[in-house]
Amino acid sequence: MVNIMARNLDNADIKLIQMLATDGRTSISKLAEATGLSYTAIRNRIIRLINKGYLEIKPYVNTKILGNIAAIIRFRTKNPEKLAETLSKCNKLLGVMVNHEGVIAMIYSRNKIEIASFISRLISLDPDIEEYYIEYGKIPNNTMVPIRKPDPKCENCIYYQLELCSGCLPLLRIKGNNKRK
Repeated sequence: MVNIMARNLDNADIKLIQMLATDGRTSISKLAEATGLSYTAIRNRIIRLINKGYLEIKPYVNTKILGNIAAIIRFRTKNPEKLAETLSKCNKLLGVMVNHEGVIAMIYSRNKIEIASFISRLISLDPDIEEYYIEYGKIPNNTMVPIRKPDPKCENCIYYQLELCSGCLPLLRIKGNNKRK
């Protein structure tokens, strides 16, 4: 099945995305060699794909660093798009989807207390949430999770506001710098 989005991409774009999906750390020089395009052409394609929203390059970190307690939360809400947007700003989010009943999100943290506090704060900020159901579990050891926002605005983060932040990777880096001073 041909993806509609793929119609806007040429064969070199598709090959480039496939190669980056296989190894996101591949150098531009190796990508150029494999595709037959110049270094500059590859760099420009990557920039264009990122600017068009077809490609993102983000760090992944091990759950050993950030916590492996997970929760799937089903929210019934009057405004699912607004809630999904709020959730999508959190580095603790693994995924979110809007369906006919509301919003389903998967988040992770160090413990269930942080997750419960996160939900309570979310409910206090969004009066459209009517009810929620939560299932807890664990993310398998050594699972890599994405850092969604490499430069988070901590003052907008629910975990930060609750003083429960166990630190997304950028925040851990900031905390580490503060300790050295």
